[in-house]
Amino acid sequence: MSGGKMKIFRKDFIKTAEANANHKSVGREGKMNNKFIFIAGILLLVLLAPPVVNSLGITPGRTTINYEQGLEREVSFSILNNEHKNMQVLLMVQGELNDSVTLFDSLIEFTASEESKQFKYKVKLPEQIAKDPGLHTAEITALEIPKASTGGTYVGAAIAVVSQLYVQVPCPGKCIEADLNVLDAEENSTATFIVPVTNRGKLGIGEVRASIEVYTPLNQKIATVETDYYPLGPGKRTELTGKWEVNVPRGDYLAKVSVFYDGESKTIEKQFSVGTQILTIESILVNNFQLGEIAKLQILVENKWNKELKSVFANLLVYNNDNQIMADVKSAGEDIPALTKKELLAYWDTVGVEEGVYDGKLMVVYGQKSTDKNLVLKVSENSLDITGVGYAIRPKGGEGINITTILIVLVIILLVANLAWFIFFSRFLKNRKEKRIEAGKVIRAR
Repeated sequence: MSGGKMKIFRKDFIKTAEANANHKSVGREGKMNNKFIFIAGILLLVLLAPPVVNSLGITPGRTTINYEQGLEREVSFSILNNEHKNMQVLLMVQGELNDSVTLFDSLIEFTASEESKQFKYKVKLPEQIAKDPGLHTAEITALEIPKASTGGTYVGAAIAVVSQLYVQVPCPGKCIEADLNVLDAEENSTATFIVPVTNRGKLGIGEVRASIEVYTPLNQKIATVETDYYPLGPGKRTELTGKWEVNVPRGDYLAKVSVFYDGESKTIEKQFSVGTQILTIESILVNNFQLGEIAKLQILVENKWNKELKSVFANLLVYNNDNQIMADVKSAGEDIPALTKKELLAYWDTVGVEEGVYDGKLMVVYGQKSTDKNLVLKVSENSLDITGVGYAIRPKGGEGINITTILIVLVIILLVANLAWFIFFSRFLKNRKEKRIEAGKVIRAR
């Protein structure tokens, strides 16, 4: 190759290299810029997406009455206008004891300025249920009436919330009510079996204990756990506890619980999972708590499964110093899409609640399973402290820290990190481009 042709070749090569470098530099900068904008946009959409909130609420979620002959009682409940809008609400009674419940109001009106209204219903228990010991129920349903369009048809989904009435009829001798909660069932750890037992009889029980047998899906028994034991007075409640060293693989298992009390027994079964938390309780948020008012509990849960979970609801039980249920709060059922988080709203009417420390249990129920957490609630005039689960509590007038604040901080951190990386990469490409130009000049000089 001649010297003239060599110079032309070098010039063409340098121009082509510089053009490619410039093109790649612009392309990479553009990609980085697009990536930066994309990430920021996604985060802002997540941040600004409004939470799904039911426009209607009701409290208490459940009222429990112990049967007495000839009992007549008025029960108070409140309807909540969460979205502060004009609406009509229809009140109805359903269930076994619907004929024993009389509503004083049936159709109620809300204006946008009305946050809540209190109502009453009258309970007059029939004498014949005394012959049928156990649980008897009724439901007070509040149904938001959809608005009528100009054509006279109704538009929008009907929203309904329920306050339950439980009537416990004691048995003449000794009888119990029992359940099972399984905590910390993880591989190579220690799971805790908790068996709440309530004496529904008129006689005291000298000793109550439980034996729990664990079975695989193939009905193979793999463990037997014995609990502690306690006496149990009439109408009283206790919790039996047993420990299990988990040495089995992840999956679903069946617990068969036999509760023994003074020569008698009761058997219950419950399915649970080891190492597979389909639904987790992330946090509890209470804004502007004030003792004596209705506390709005925002319970954040996460569906970690790859399928939608239907009719998920939260149930909070709060116990007094006698280990009796003093509050039974239940959220409305919600469908939670796969791999997403959602807030469940429950309302606790704290009228008559005294300042102090109370034990509690939060259950999030989905299908035949539930995720349970034992809680300790410290109640004071202007604050509610909850331990046992992640929480964010705001006292009245306080600013507190909530999920939105955390998301804002995370967005800012990610934006700064992406911006710093973008600047660094731009400078790197610029420096490399300058070095290539200098190298080209050296080649031309030769």
